[in-house]
Amino acid sequence: MTAECILLIDLGTQSLRATVLNRSGERVFSKSLPVSTCRQGACHEQDPTEWRAGIMELLGAVGAERDLAGSIRAIAACGTLGGMVAVDGHGGPLRPAILYSDQRPSACIGEIEATAYFEELQRQTGWRVFGGDLLPQALWFAREEPDVYGRAQFLLDSTGYLNFVLTGQASLENYSGYGCYAQPYSPGVPAGLLRRLGLEPTRFGTAVEAGDRIGRLRPEVASQVGLPECSVFSIPYDSMTAYLGAGLCETGDALDISGTVTSFGVLHPAQVIDCERRIYSIPLPANPNWLVRGSTSSSGSALEWARREFLGDGFGAFDGLVAASSPGANGVLFLPYLAGERAPLWNAGARGVFFGITGSTTRADMARAVYEGLCFSLRHIQSVMQANQVPIGKVKLTGGLSQNRLLNTIKADVTGMTLLALQDHEMTTLGAASIVGRALGWYADEREASAALLTVEKEYEPNPAHASLYDHQFGMYKELADRLTPMFRAGEALVMAKT
Repeated sequence: MTAECILLIDLGTQSLRATVLNRSGERVFSKSLPVSTCRQGACHEQDPTEWRAGIMELLGAVGAERDLAGSIRAIAACGTLGGMVAVDGHGGPLRPAILYSDQRPSACIGEIEATAYFEELQRQTGWRVFGGDLLPQALWFAREEPDVYGRAQFLLDSTGYLNFVLTGQASLENYSGYGCYAQPYSPGVPAGLLRRLGLEPTRFGTAVEAGDRIGRLRPEVASQVGLPECSVFSIPYDSMTAYLGAGLCETGDALDISGTVTSFGVLHPAQVIDCERRIYSIPLPANPNWLVRGSTSSSGSALEWARREFLGDGFGAFDGLVAASSPGANGVLFLPYLAGERAPLWNAGARGVFFGITGSTTRADMARAVYEGLCFSLRHIQSVMQANQVPIGKVKLTGGLSQNRLLNTIKADVTGMTLLALQDHEMTTLGAASIVGRALGWYADEREASAALLTVEKEYEPNPAHASLYDHQFGMYKELADRLTPMFRAGEALVMAKT
């Protein structure tokens, strides 16, 4: 008989993955399915019925292995930020899910930020409204599709919908509640704000915290896929699940999650309010510490674009092109704002830029500038944190891009920080195992969980010989972003007009 295990479902922007882990963090099963996205201008959507079919296929694949199926002690699922799904009274989705990258809900930012509630919340927290959050998505839906909104029994984020498929219970994890701008440490949604906007608070599901038991796997689902009716536990959306399981235990501990986008967070003992709202901080559960955060809009997606347009070959060939150029890319800079930019610019109209091209610039220089540009965008976020007296210590690397050793080397040089690449780069899965394992009593606390689950594979130290060059290049990068901001603002107005 296989030892007790946890079954974890992770919905990303490009795939749906099922992983079974034991308490030592050993993967005893893993399977991934592709997920399709519809992109038409500002509209970025996915089909929740595809998610549901994928979940059933993955559960069935686990259930087909009898010994493995009998070992499953608990299930947990998480999706991406936002991803609003409108569900009718029969449990069926009424429309496609709105992804966090969809720009249409940005049209509701002004309305939300103009409320007295949010003005006070902003004063207390320094938070801002982001179009990828659940509340702007729900408000846009209610304004633009009122007939469909009227037929919706629940408005669930992607994580809530996955749990609804598994249990039949409508729930909202507390960190998704912050995407509806609930006060720190307040469960659920801010009912007064929602009613002020004409939305019904009860449609967002019951508030749950990370590690709470939502319910049991539906009997009809369990019998269909061959799994026991085990408990289903709550975990946050993907990046927060990663942060909560990353073993950030000391002030300055940091995590870099780089995949399609990059999310960067640092453990800090106090709330940080940036006067320009370039970064933000959110509370950690049952902990006086806060997580200071900033996220970009493009990282892996920018690399995929560059690889496709420059070479059409694999990333190994692209790495070879990058390595053919010297540090500093012979003076070429790249602003990786291919989908607008989040922190620290918060501008949907920001656009990608190559700067410093001359007649002697090569494709290798431009390729290296792309790698360095992603690293400069991360350093930009870090510099704002440091300006707010947030110390940053060693940085753990996770996400798909953390497997790229050349990029990691450049990132250490550009940021001047020590980077710790983990043996297992799928931190969302490990974070989920940490949260659920603690709920099951497998681990006493986060330290014990991280000791069991996380292993550092390689440490990257910055090369001091490159420090002066990259300090100069970063100064140029920031000045270029500052000088282009007025033009980006004009572009943002056009984006808002189109949505």
